[in-house]
Amino acid sequence: MQKGSFSLTIPFRIFYLLFLGFGFLCFSQIAGAQAECPVQLSQQRVVVRYGGSVAVNCSTSVSHKGMGWEASEGAVAMTRDSLITWRVSNLTEWEIKPYCYINHKEQCQVELPVIIYKTPDNVSISIVKHRRTMIAGRQYQLQCDVQNVAPVHNLTVKWYKGQTLLNQTTFTEDSKTPVNVNPSVLIRPDRDDDGAQYRCEAELDLGAEGPQYPPNKTSDFLSITVYSKPIINETKLPSKVPVFREYSEEIVCEAEGNPKPTISWILGTNDIVYNEVLTISESTPEYVSCVANNSVGTTTRNFTVFIQDISISTVNHTEPMTAGKQYDLQCSIKYVAPFKIVDVGWYKWNKNNIIETIKTPDILTYTVQICPDKADNGSQFWCEAKLEAEGTQRTSTMKSANLSITVHFKPIINETKLPSVVPVFRGCSKEIVCEAEGNPKPTISWILGTNDIVYNETLTISESTPEYVSCVAENSVGTTTRKVKVFIQVKPIINETKLPSVVPVFRGYSEEIVCEAEGNPKPTISWILGTNDIVYNKALTISESTPEYVSCVAENSVGTTTRKVKVFIQVKPIINETKLPSVVPVFRGYSKEIVCEAEGNPKPTISWILGTNDIVYNEVLTISESTPENVSCVAENSAGKTTRQVKVFIQDISISTVNHTEPMIAGKQYDLQCSIKYVAPFKIVDVGWYKQNKNNITETIKTPDILTYTVQIRPDRADNGSQFWCEAKLEAEGTQRTSTMKSANLSITVHFKPIINENKLPSVVPVFRGYSEEIVCEAEGNPKPTISWILGTNDIVYNEVLTISESTPEYVSCVAENSVGTTTRKVNMVLKEDYLPLIAGLIAVIVAFISVIFIFIYSIYYKTAKMGHYSLKDAKPSAQNGDIAQNGKHSPIPMKKFSQSDILA
Repeated sequence: MQKGSFSLTIPFRIFYLLFLGFGFLCFSQIAGAQAECPVQLSQQRVVVRYGGSVAVNCSTSVSHKGMGWEASEGAVAMTRDSLITWRVSNLTEWEIKPYCYINHKEQCQVELPVIIYKTPDNVSISIVKHRRTMIAGRQYQLQCDVQNVAPVHNLTVKWYKGQTLLNQTTFTEDSKTPVNVNPSVLIRPDRDDDGAQYRCEAELDLGAEGPQYPPNKTSDFLSITVYSKPIINETKLPSKVPVFREYSEEIVCEAEGNPKPTISWILGTNDIVYNEVLTISESTPEYVSCVANNSVGTTTRNFTVFIQDISISTVNHTEPMTAGKQYDLQCSIKYVAPFKIVDVGWYKWNKNNIIETIKTPDILTYTVQICPDKADNGSQFWCEAKLEAEGTQRTSTMKSANLSITVHFKPIINETKLPSVVPVFRGCSKEIVCEAEGNPKPTISWILGTNDIVYNETLTISESTPEYVSCVAENSVGTTTRKVKVFIQVKPIINETKLPSVVPVFRGYSEEIVCEAEGNPKPTISWILGTNDIVYNKALTISESTPEYVSCVAENSVGTTTRKVKVFIQVKPIINETKLPSVVPVFRGYSKEIVCEAEGNPKPTISWILGTNDIVYNEVLTISESTPENVSCVAENSAGKTTRQVKVFIQDISISTVNHTEPMIAGKQYDLQCSIKYVAPFKIVDVGWYKQNKNNITETIKTPDILTYTVQIRPDRADNGSQFWCEAKLEAEGTQRTSTMKSANLSITVHFKPIINENKLPSVVPVFRGYSEEIVCEAEGNPKPTISWILGTNDIVYNEVLTISESTPEYVSCVAENSVGTTTRKVNMVLKEDYLPLIAGLIAVIVAFISVIFIFIYSIYYKTAKMGHYSLKDAKPSAQNGDIAQNGKHSPIPMKKFSQSDILA
């Protein structure tokens, strides 16, 4: 082969340009079809749990040559239907990319985005490279291990302390398959975090197409222990602590820390006390330290101990004081630097100032005047000095020892225990006591006459005692006398014979009762009828308006006597006629309870008289058709007897069809009859007809003179098995009382002509040539219809299902038949051709034709474009190369083997 320049002939150039233009046009049409593909997906994006089910519809509103779903799972073969569903019951393909395609003008497709998610197998939280015990103020790293979760870019890890959200971690990784992630967060706990619980939560945010509540999984709680250095409570342990001379005081060193700190006191170089409480006194060193120590650190609190002294005394007096005289008290204070005296107060017993406070910081001795009375005997006096540390606002109070004083005072006789007038009952004796208070303790005596003196606190008196006696109380301070009158008295006594405890009175009548009483002084008589209703008289008129209980009160200076009387109103029984009418109906075959209630005082007894010797003692009586026609209720008490006559009558009602006993036919008319047994003295005022849920099927009939009533009905197929009944409303003559009686239910059977289900059996059924199909004929009717298919004059198939094909007659009929009638459904069989093989063959011929033209043009180009001449005659394949043909004259001619796919392309 000779080398030569490569050039294209004009015809080939023209063909090449046409070929490129044709290809560009085809590509543009395909791209346009892709952008405007005429299919609609029921969901634009789906979110499915791994292993879950999914179903998405693909539909079109245009005519097409075929559409289907292409997917690695759940693919749907091409079909001519306008709605196809991609459905997978157990979706486990993570990288699945389903798309719906359609052959409309050109083939186009629409891809359905699918997100498959999986919640983590396990979520756990831990501390990175550390135990659970932490030190306050240091930094630690928490790690959340989330195992086997997908997709990770939808994952959010939330960090919580208790119920408080601390942080959130998201991921940018675009992995569709499950992965393990280990996010972490830094924390710096303080002493308040001891015992805090941390947790992490893995949540998948899958958008609007995902579950309503985002799937999540939470780790167990991680409880941490935080150790912290001790903190001493400076409020309970001030920097300066005073203590009074000759007294001791306890001070407390409290400290918080974890682990719990140990407390010790340093009193000197080698003097250490291990305790929270330290007792200090004047022998305690001036400087003391509290040390709180644990494994985290040590805290020390230094303070100063200083001694104070204060005392109280009387001025120029050492004997007991006399009530009413004036004395001086003195407060001496030993000043202790660095404090100064800012306030001095004087106190007695319950710490109430006896004078105003004195603010004199320069004087160390303070006095106050007191004038004690008898109440001050044994009183405790003390003084207090308020000290203030120089240069600070901290204060301290020092208190003296208590000064107890003795006060002498004149006797005081207790007039409460010894009144000026003392009553004593005739024939009885009584002790009276003369008690006197004084200091020194007084002596007691009684003067009964000129020379009659009794030395004792107690005196026994009687009716022989003089009218006036005197009690004398005496001590070194003075004498007190109390004069007493002895008075003989008799408490009132009510005559119970003339005034019994229970007094009866009949309703509508009145009666007089009398209260008589004896006593000294002569008692006054009154009657208490209520809280503010009092009658001052011996006699009282009572009636039914009088309160149930009244009281007679007899009163004098000795005392009061009360007699309680019950006023008992007697009432004859009254029977409740509303609850017990004079006429009581009862349905035949049933029983009924009637109640006899009666009011009266005393409460009446109830009985029923059913005959000469038949008596029932009860308020309730059960009546039936066997009960006598006339019964009587008797109510009786001590005030009288009342009888109520009751008449018992039997009622009956029934429903039936008129001149018909067989099942009814839908659409025909029938008569229903309601027969009522009329029982005086009731009359029929209303008759109603009902079906199923008690809805009237006709208007009510008000005909009190007719005992048989009819109504016409025209049942349809929905009435099969329906329940009919009638009701009659009765009214007692002369009253407004009504009663309703109801018949037994009448159940009807309705037969109706068959009805073929046209939804399951359309009037036109397509069938493709070369294929068969089943059609079903379903029919509803009573009795149940038989189904048959008429294919021709003598061709009948007895079955609900019929298999049709291209050999089936153009028209077939389904016949549904029962005893009521026959229903026929005519079906048109439309034969359709399957053009898919013809189209495929035509496409193959066109492709082969184009391939032949291309090979022919290329051979002309190749022959004219080379310098030598070649002949394909007797060409033989080279032994060296199967793709080279030789003719024996020139060099080998290159030849390319075309595959079937190259030819079709």
